[in-house]
Amino acid sequence: MFRITAIALVTALLSPASIPALPAEGVPAPVVIQVEAKDPAQLQMTEWALGRFEEAGLRLPDLHIVFPGQDLSLCNGAPATALTHQRPIEIRLCWNDRFILLHELAHAWDAHNLTEDRRESFMALRAEVDAWTGADVPWARRGIEHAANVIAWGLLEDPYPISRTYPNDPESLIEAFRVLTGVAPLHDGGSPIQRPDRSVFAGSNPPLESGR
Repeated sequence: MFRITAIALVTALLSPASIPALPAEGVPAPVVIQVEAKDPAQLQMTEWALGRFEEAGLRLPDLHIVFPGQDLSLCNGAPATALTHQRPIEIRLCWNDRFILLHELAHAWDAHNLTEDRRESFMALRAEVDAWTGADVPWARRGIEHAANVIAWGLLEDPYPISRTYPNDPESLIEAFRVLTGVAPLHDGGSPIQRPDRSVFAGSNPPLESGR
């Protein structure tokens, strides 16, 4: 269980001592997670997401999670962003969405846990991945985004279709999750979509940005 201490009604400290952390002289160090939220629902969503990582046995580093509002400029122009170069890692969410929060937490987990060998093994399973990351690499061709999507999908309570990163059939996603984490997803897979067949549509109907 997580212990939440409210500060000024909009900030909380989550100290999930039950999440394994790097030992200090034989004593597990607590994971300290600071949350700046505007309402209790955001804190509840954060507690839920951290609990999913805990249930899967995926250790997160110290984090600073911020809900700055709906202005995407506060999240680097995206619905959310993970500043993995900072210590503690800062996660900013402009959209209150459970999958997006899991996705950003997955970036934090990746930054502190994945080896290059495991990243290479994962990318070998994915379609159209050009590199792990890079500003000049399109979002859907970055292994780092595929990994965050796969982990977020694997930690959902009820998996639903994801797009933009493929393959996304249950068997492929389960295998990819195991390669990344060494454990099974928290569900049996569900029935995500594969890349849609748009051959029956005229050329004036291009695919949506989401890939659906």
